[in-house]
Amino acid sequence: MKISIIVALILGLIIGAGVVNLVSPGSVTVTTTVTQNQKVSETSVSTVVTTIMETTTIKPEYPLTVVDALGRMIEISKKPVRVVSLSPAITEELYALGLGKYVVGVDSFSDYPPEVVKLRNEGKIVDVGGYWQPNFEKIVEIEPDLVVADTGAHIKFREKFSELGLTVVYVKGGAASSLEDVLSDIGLLAQIFHIEEVAKNISLKIKEQIGSIERELLSKNVSKVKVLILLGPPSWGYWSAGSGTFINYVVKVSGGYNIASKYHGWIKLSAEDILLENPDVIVVSMMGSPGEAKKVIDEIFSSELSQTNAVKKGNVYVLIGDANNILVRPSPRIVEAVKLMAQILHSEVFGEVSREDVIKASPQLTSLVAQTVYVG
Repeated sequence: MKISIIVALILGLIIGAGVVNLVSPGSVTVTTTVTQNQKVSETSVSTVVTTIMETTTIKPEYPLTVVDALGRMIEISKKPVRVVSLSPAITEELYALGLGKYVVGVDSFSDYPPEVVKLRNEGKIVDVGGYWQPNFEKIVEIEPDLVVADTGAHIKFREKFSELGLTVVYVKGGAASSLEDVLSDIGLLAQIFHIEEVAKNISLKIKEQIGSIERELLSKNVSKVKVLILLGPPSWGYWSAGSGTFINYVVKVSGGYNIASKYHGWIKLSAEDILLENPDVIVVSMMGSPGEAKKVIDEIFSSELSQTNAVKKGNVYVLIGDANNILVRPSPRIVEAVKLMAQILHSEVFGEVSREDVIKASPQLTSLVAQTVYVG
C-alpha cells in the first residue's frame, strides 16, 4: 500500500510541474497543471487535476510587410544589412535611429553626421550619385538589401527600380512638409528594423523641444514677423518656398509669416509680389562661402528689394554650410532649424543668432542704403 501511495504522489508532482509542447513553427503551447489532493489515506489517494492550456504565438521578425509613403505594400524578406540612402534627410534619419552601421551607399550631398563623410572618403560608403539623379549602376554594384528613396526627387524612378530588382521603400524624405511627415519617416524606418521604441523616444524628444519654443513665443505674446525666404541668390530669380513645404512649416512654428505661403510648393516670386508684402526679414538659403554670402547681401541691397523693411532695418541673413542644411532638410535636426529661425525672427526672446554659417547685413551697409533711393 505504501508503495502505491508513493508512486501516486510522484506522478502527481510530474504532472503538476507542467508540460511545454511545440505545436507548430512560430508558436509555442505551454500546458500548466494544478493538482489538489483532497484525501490521502493508507488505502487510497484521491486527486483532482485541473489543466490550464495557454498558447503563446511567437512570430518571426521577417518576412515583414510595410506600407511606404506611396501607399505601396512592400515585403522585406530579411533584416536589411546593406542599405542605400538617396537623400541627405534620409541619411540623417537612419543615423539618428542608430542604423548607420548598415548604410553602404548615400547620395553625393549626404554629409551629416560627419562620420558619413569620413566613411565615404575611406571608401567604406559608396557615393551613389546626385540627389536628383542617382547612379543606378553603382547602386546595383553594391548589392543593397534595401534602398530608401523619397517621394519628391525619386518618384519618377519607380519603374527603373523595379526593372533592376531592387527592394525600394519610399519615405517623404526631402519632400516632407511638416513635423508629422518627418516623424512618420522615422517611424517607418524603425518599423523595418523592429526598433519602434527608439523611434518613439526620438519623436517624443523632438515634440517636446519644439513645443517648448512654441510655448515661449506664446508666453511672450510676440507678433508674427513677415519673412521672405530666397532659395539661392537673387540673380537666379526670386525663388521661394510656399505652403506645403518644410521651410514654410519651420517659419510658421518659429513665429513668422512666410509671404510666399499664399502659393503652394516651390515658387518664383516677382519683385512686385515681394514689395507688396514688404517683408520685415529676408533669409537667403544657399551653398557657398562667407565671401559669396556677403556678395549676395550686396546684391540685395542694390536691388529693388532695398525698398523693403527688411533691408531698411538690416534684417537680411544668408545661411550657408550647416545652417543652410538644417533649414532645407526635413530631418531629426528639425529642432535646430526651428531654433535658428526663431532666433532670426525673435532675437528679443531667444537672443541674437551667432554662427559662422549665418551671415548678417552689416550696420554700415544698412546705414548707407538708408541714405540712398533705389532707381530701377
